[in-house]
Amino acid sequence: MLIMDVDFKIESVNPAFIRSTGFEPVEVRGAPLLSICDELVHTRSIQDIQNRLAETNCFSSELAMLRKNGSLFSAQIIIDGLQKPNGCTQYYLVLILDISEQKQRESELRYYSEIDPLTNLGNRKFLFQSLDNAIASAKRFNYTVALMFLDLDGFKQVNDFFGHGEGDKILLEAAQRLKRCVRQVDTVARLGGDEFVVILNGTSTDMIAGTAKRIIDFLTLTIKDQVNEIQVSASIGISLYPRDSKNPLVLLKYADEAMYKAKAKGKRQFCWHLESK
Repeated sequence: MLIMDVDFKIESVNPAFIRSTGFEPVEVRGAPLLSICDELVHTRSIQDIQNRLAETNCFSSELAMLRKNGSLFSAQIIIDGLQKPNGCTQYYLVLILDISEQKQRESELRYYSEIDPLTNLGNRKFLFQSLDNAIASAKRFNYTVALMFLDLDGFKQVNDFFGHGEGDKILLEAAQRLKRCVRQVDTVARLGGDEFVVILNGTSTDMIAGTAKRIIDFLTLTIKDQVNEIQVSASIGISLYPRDSKNPLVLLKYADEAMYKAKAKGKRQFCWHLESK
């Protein structure tokens, strides 16, 4: 807790503030509030705070609080005006609540809700969020987005003959190889089972074809023991925004259908939604 004057200068702090931040009272007395804050999340300036206090005599927001050693912690700030008998504000009481552990838990929950636990790739939820963002950016800057739907050929046989443990190793290896085939601006996600999706941002048809061929080469694996030998490969279907559709669900449907065309043609190849490509 701390107390500020009407000019938002710090007058005094309590022992809990000293323990949390490492600042001694003499180091902050007379300093403005923003000198111990890195960022006000929901406001732009002291003037914004003052305007809201003038209306309600109370203010609340999240901020990044500064410690003396330069580190930051997330905090909830609550400011109440302390008024004289005539109704004029004399001081402001500032309560600072450390919410860093809560923010960390929220961040972890968001992470695990969007990540496939086996491969560490984004899951279906992450895919559609990424696709929405990619389409919004492509619409703004007028470029093409490619959606690739991948299915692993021969994967069922791996599970049947070598067991699901070996199948999981193949999925993990495929995920790692997929990430090496694309750029940092692109997205790789696992829909489930042996189905993966790649989003290529701001690209050309030549580059898309080159990436598809590279993925097919990288995802060709041979699994064998003394009895069985199985080749795992990838069949890929491709749809394009905005040429094929502007709807994310339709783009995924078209890419899925094109992937089945690739399988019907003999597997280990790619097909476009529109064959003219």
